[in-house]
Amino acid sequence: MAKSPLHAGESHGHEIHPTSMYLKTAFVLALFMGITIWASFISFPGGVVVNNLIAIGIATFKVGVVVLYFMHVKWASNLGKLWAFIGFFFVLTLGVIYLDYFWRSHEHVNGWIKEYPETALPRQIGSMDAHPLDPSKSNIQNRNAVGGM
Repeated sequence: MAKSPLHAGESHGHEIHPTSMYLKTAFVLALFMGITIWASFISFPGGVVVNNLIAIGIATFKVGVVVLYFMHVKWASNLGKLWAFIGFFFVLTLGVIYLDYFWRSHEHVNGWIKEYPETALPRQIGSMDAHPLDPSKSNIQNRNAVGGM
């Protein structure tokens, strides 16, 4: 008779982790949350772009800690690590698709009237509009007057 896969002496692939590991991980996450808050009050040379890159770097480290320790990917099989990587790759791909959509929505497209270059999405006419329209022509080329229509 074959042995049961749940035999008492066999390893099941599940690791038992001490509570101290979770407490240390929570402490590291709390520490880096404090570092994130501290960094938000500092204006680094390079302006907003550098501040955002630092914040994203800290957040990426915290995500790595959560995935490795709380989600147990550190002790997972190679297949488990592959699925975790595929999940993050999929989210990254969706982000790139969204950014592509966002950037393309501001592309100029050929309109019926050449003096008004238009974008792919409707927008409102206002003080920031580079090509103001006569209010009597408020809906020419997919443009809506502010407060109107």
